Amino acid sequence: MKVAVFFIGRKRPGFDPQWGMFLEQAIRTQFQSSRFNTLFFGPIAEEAVLKNALTAARQSGAEVLIVSQPTMGDGNLWPVLLTEWNAPVILWATPENPQNLKVSACGLVGIHNWASGMSQAGCPPLLVYGLPGQAETISELNEAICVAATAKKLQHARIGLIGDHAPGFLNMAVDAAAQQRLLGPRLKRIGLYEFNALVRSFSEADVAADRNMAESLTLPIRSGVNLSDEVWDISSRYYLAVKQVAAEERFDAVALRCWPELPNEFGVWPYLAVSRLASGGINICEEGDVDGAVGCLIAQSLGSQVPAFNSDWLEHDDDSILLWHAGATPLEMCEPPGTPDGPVLDVHFNTQKPLVINAVLKIGMPVTLFRLWHFRDHYRLVVCEGTVKKPKRTIEGCTGLVGMAGGGVNRFFKQVCLKGMPHHVTVVQGHWASALRTLAEHYQPQPIAVVQTLGLSQSQHTEK
Repeated sequence: MKVAVFFIGRKRPGFDPQWGMFLEQAIRTQFQSSRFNTLFFGPIAEEAVLKNALTAARQSGAEVLIVSQPTMGDGNLWPVLLTEWNAPVILWATPENPQNLKVSACGLVGIHNWASGMSQAGCPPLLVYGLPGQAETISELNEAICVAATAKKLQHARIGLIGDHAPGFLNMAVDAAAQQRLLGPRLKRIGLYEFNALVRSFSEADVAADRNMAESLTLPIRSGVNLSDEVWDISSRYYLAVKQVAAEERFDAVALRCWPELPNEFGVWPYLAVSRLASGGINICEEGDVDGAVGCLIAQSLGSQVPAFNSDWLEHDDDSILLWHAGATPLEMCEPPGTPDGPVLDVHFNTQKPLVINAVLKIGMPVTLFRLWHFRDHYRLVVCEGTVKKPKRTIEGCTGLVGMAGGGVNRFFKQVCLKGMPHHVTVVQGHWASALRTLAEHYQPQPIAVVQTLGLSQSQHTEK
């Protein structure tokens, strides 16, 4: 990721120049050991210089812009920034010199001035405050960078919908115009007729090569289940078709109508293929759930190193949620192959047609469950943080029992249903509530309403 750092300077003398120089160098030093490709600009004290720096940052491919004022700069420059940079901005405020008995920088005052002005203009920035090099500052800044990059990615994303939402699931229907207006992504629909023709189009050689890749996973097959050559070949055709569509259309995420047409037409469910696609870096959601696919994109962009997936909320008690879906979970999220709860290839629980994966989510794994959806001309978000526990019983498909600290699950579920939350939740490894809430609160062109949280260390937050 490429990051641009702007140092706002001063036209007139004042404050402690040595402290300002120390802070600027400390910021540069912090980025030297970071994972980001960083460009530095400054000192910037005039409008023309700022415009030239913004042009250079854009031309260099910078995705994130950070503005720092080691000593307080000109408050007339932030309107220029908003005019010229159409993406989230991070303002990094730095502290005073604790050894100086006089005011040394007014850096926080300067950032306060910019932040309040930008917020009044309808473009609230992401705020970071701290001394460069400190662990807390590094953590806060890294989260802000990932949030800003995610917002920019989402605003310009391309989403593919193959077919439509699953029959009867009207709550997952996508309003493409509202999604682009409120969130940014552009939706392109691809008919199942076109997709099925593509599934059939691959050569035997291409199918055989991919089948070898699928079989090289050496996943065990459930006793009594016979997977014919045709089953393996069709699964590979699904995989190749989605992969080709995603590459040719440059989709950032894909929603696939996985039933009833595909298993009825080809006799094979696409869930092994979906699992492999997710593990290969394609953000994908079954049942034509476009916002669910966008959830996977958000998790990836925020920095998750493990692919996210979407699951049904099957049942719950007041302290835990049982997740379940019919066997398309990325293997990275599951117990290891060959272990008692590890992945096993099987037939679908309801139709007895192949090809699904039975598995259990990794015991002890911290997870975040969240859902993004459109409701009454707003996008909304719910967030849960929990830990996967050992399941109480075995269910065909992929399951995970997620324990929630502090309980309150039953009340939470009732409230989010009445807010219109669709039935899938996006599941991602790790705890991401802070980043998700920051993304929602600062999102443009319209903030995303965080309607409920659960299982977090802070008290529950409910939409006012």
